[in-house]
Amino acid sequence: PHQNMEVIREDFVPQQVRVQVKDFIKDATDNGISLQDAEVIVSGGRGMKGPENFAMLEELAALLGGTVGCSRSVVEEGWLPASKQVGQTGSSVSPRIYFACGISGAVQHVAGMSGSGTIVAINKDEAASIFDIADVGIVGDVKEILPLLIEEIKKRK
Repeated sequence: PHQNMEVIREDFVPQQVRVQVKDFIKDATDNGISLQDAEVIVSGGRGMKGPENFAMLEELAALLGGTVGCSRSVVEEGWLPASKQVGQTGSSVSPRIYFACGISGAVQHVAGMSGSGTIVAINKDEAASIFDIADVGIVGDVKEILPLLIEEIKKRK
């Protein structure tokens, strides 16, 4: 399929590289808090329906002094970087509060967050297995529930 391609081999000589990495700037959306250090993690799954809806998770996390996490499917979709993934192939976390938004509760994800203090699950599928381990379960559309939750927290601040 790629008849017009040709492979060009170059020798890499570090001394000839003119760009040097001096520092890494943290992702602006993580409030400078790593998943491992976070007291509050607001995680999203495929049920968030698109990267644009993660702004709600970021707002909730910022209000609560936490950071955003996600399930493997979100990383596979390219919505968030792998550094945000919670689960068997991501980070194991144990925040005081873990919000699972639009996350079904696959065994691999649960393995990474089951050490959380209080687990709040929001999912429109009342049969989602995340509800088996949740301390608080809200059955509904995350895109309707999250703005209400954010508004309520703002009122109380």
